[in-house]
Amino acid sequence: MWNTAIWKKTWGDQRVLVLSLLALWTAFPWIYIWLSAQIPMPAFQDVLLRAIPKDWQRLSGVPFTEVATHAGRIALAFVDPVVVLAATVWGITRGSDAVSGQLERGTMEMVLAAPVRRVAVFVTQALATTAAAALLCVVLFAAVWGAIALGPWAGKVDPFRFLPAAANVFGLMVCMAGITAGVSAADSYRWRTIGILCGFYVFSILAKLVGRLSTPLGWVGYLSILNAYEPQRLVGDAAESWRLLAVYDSVLVGVGVAAYVIGAFVFARRDLPAPL
Repeated sequence: MWNTAIWKKTWGDQRVLVLSLLALWTAFPWIYIWLSAQIPMPAFQDVLLRAIPKDWQRLSGVPFTEVATHAGRIALAFVDPVVVLAATVWGITRGSDAVSGQLERGTMEMVLAAPVRRVAVFVTQALATTAAAALLCVVLFAAVWGAIALGPWAGKVDPFRFLPAAANVFGLMVCMAGITAGVSAADSYRWRTIGILCGFYVFSILAKLVGRLSTPLGWVGYLSILNAYEPQRLVGDAAESWRLLAVYDSVLVGVGVAAYVIGAFVFARRDLPAPL
């Protein structure tokens, strides 16, 4: 019975953020595709293929000739800050609340005062976070599907080509939430957990950029977890897209799950600070 209460509490804690992201990701694909359609394809191709230096193709992750298509332009929505930052914010926000957030608010002591194992509390939060992330990605894909099927580019691209890209977003959310929860399990202050993960995220971005732009320092890119987040590469050949997704999400989900396991182990054995 108490586990059910913990489950309801966890969903209550994340309800506002879930609803906010549901609204954002429902509207964003429609707005993005409508705005993109305002620029005629020939004009977009001319700017992308002629005005932008070819060396910048390293930043896109795919050749500009692939970006200068309807599918390529839609795929860029998945690397837009509205999607990437929202996915990251979800992971950091929910992961930081696993332990350190509740300790900082003083609610963890009340939860653990009941006859419930620490691991059960931690796992419940992890499952609720993961389930909500899956729901958000389903809504994101449904919005993309609808915006394509009913929007200005209807009939010009198959909406199901973007299912692997949406699954890659899910992998990123699980990864960031797991890593954050692992740090949260060893910390007692949510602000510090968030600060650590923000630093980690910035480092991952910089490492990825350096790895792509510098040939001698290409190995630096392998230090970035974001190297496994490449949704714009998952909209081509179906077989190749699913193969790449299996590789990318194996890394992202694998790291996230491993961090959750480590976090559960740490949380089960650490000393908790006395309530103030």
